[in-house]
Amino acid sequence: MDWTGRIWGYTGALGLVQAFAMGCFLWDLMASVVHFDILGWGLLIHAIYAILAVGIGFVILGSNFTNIWDAQRLFANYYGQNFVLDELSTPFLNIHWFFDKLNMTGSKAQLYNGTILLSTFLSCRLVWGIYQPAKLYQDVWRAFHTPNISVPEFKGPGGLEWDVFRFSRGSEELTLPIWLAWGYLGTNTILTLLNIYWFKQMISAVLRRFPKIDEVTQ
Repeated sequence: MDWTGRIWGYTGALGLVQAFAMGCFLWDLMASVVHFDILGWGLLIHAIYAILAVGIGFVILGSNFTNIWDAQRLFANYYGQNFVLDELSTPFLNIHWFFDKLNMTGSKAQLYNGTILLSTFLSCRLVWGIYQPAKLYQDVWRAFHTPNISVPEFKGPGGLEWDVFRFSRGSEELTLPIWLAWGYLGTNTILTLLNIYWFKQMISAVLRRFPKIDEVTQ
């Protein structure tokens, strides 16, 4: 899939993953509002911007709404599922919390889980989570600086190009509103900054449960 497919392309699998992610973040938002006194501003901000980042991929662009096939201009669904990989660290965070509730604070099991938690958080949310937005910035930059971007030609159903661009076949030219691009890039930038802050907090939280390690690091 080239850069045009990554910006305007769509497949059922990409849409399904992104829809599941949006449902997850919607639940996250509800929990953050109901339990705001426990979860605080950080999780609430994350839930709001995560919904925006995922939901904006389903924005319908175009003015011809007489035919839904011609009106669809789905945005950056390719990157939507890549950003979902950020959540790979979440199960280990939940396990870390359960260890505290089960009076296993400071146990070897929590140490092993904490190591995996920090490793997955660093690799998924920071390394991968910064690399993918950087790729998205490149594709958006190319979209704004490439004149007359046309939908790839294909004769009919079947094949990768038809599958990826079938919702764009009602238009001869692909467009990208600047508000949509900046909105998507802005939400992902805020989430990345929040992840950097959380990683620092997470290191401190893990070290507090293991005084000997904390003493060595100091």
